[in-house]
Amino acid sequence: MVIDVSGALGIACLWIYSNFVLFLLAFLIALYINFNFNTVMVGLIYLLPLIPAGLEAENAVRFLIVSFQNTVFGLIELVLFVITVRSADAAFDKDHIKQLIGHTLPIAVALMGLSFVSRMTPIPVTWIELAVIMFVFFAGSIVRVIATYQMGARFKFDIVFREEQTLKTDQLYAYMRHPSYTAMMLVILAYAMNTHHWVIGGVGVVLGWLGFQYRIYHEENALKQQFGEEYLKYRLKAGMWLPRLGGAGK
Repeated sequence: MVIDVSGALGIACLWIYSNFVLFLLAFLIALYINFNFNTVMVGLIYLLPLIPAGLEAENAVRFLIVSFQNTVFGLIELVLFVITVRSADAAFDKDHIKQLIGHTLPIAVALMGLSFVSRMTPIPVTWIELAVIMFVFFAGSIVRVIATYQMGARFKFDIVFREEQTLKTDQLYAYMRHPSYTAMMLVILAYAMNTHHWVIGGVGVVLGWLGFQYRIYHEENALKQQFGEEYLKYRLKAGMWLPRLGGAGK
């Protein structure tokens, strides 16, 4: 059974406008509290697909899903970056620019591209499809929050080390080396599912994965240099994206 909101298009439009205004206000507050390049970048990634234009009865449900996803996850990311980003972390040197191109750009293209494609998709949404999309989205969002909370002050957008920083190897990190990245890939998968297009959705997921793989490669090299043998032993116990069976705790 498909979801039909053609009779309540006005309510759908109000919801979409409300989400846009809510996120815009949150974005401005975030910039006031902690104005930095990373907060601007993250805010725009989730704000632009929230622009309330192009809503029609045929694409209303998928448009609403995009509006909900970008508002909820965008707010999570704004709070995260306002709390964790320090002005000294980001230096616009060669390494920082390479990270922006290799890590941030593919993920931004994936999130925004999948959002805009979904907004324009007139294919009806079934209740089963909606339930699966929301389950995957909330699973990713919840794990993202838990993983970054457990990481605490160690969490950073840029690959930098702060004074007296230690290696995180317990809680979720006892099983996966990058649970927050796994969580974001679940979110990207939920975005991809909303496109209802195997090729476009697949390209979006692959782009996001490539962005994170680039980040992981450089991050793990930095961790090896910083923590040496301690990190090499940890890698043998915890999987990269998923738990390594029988690995944690050994």
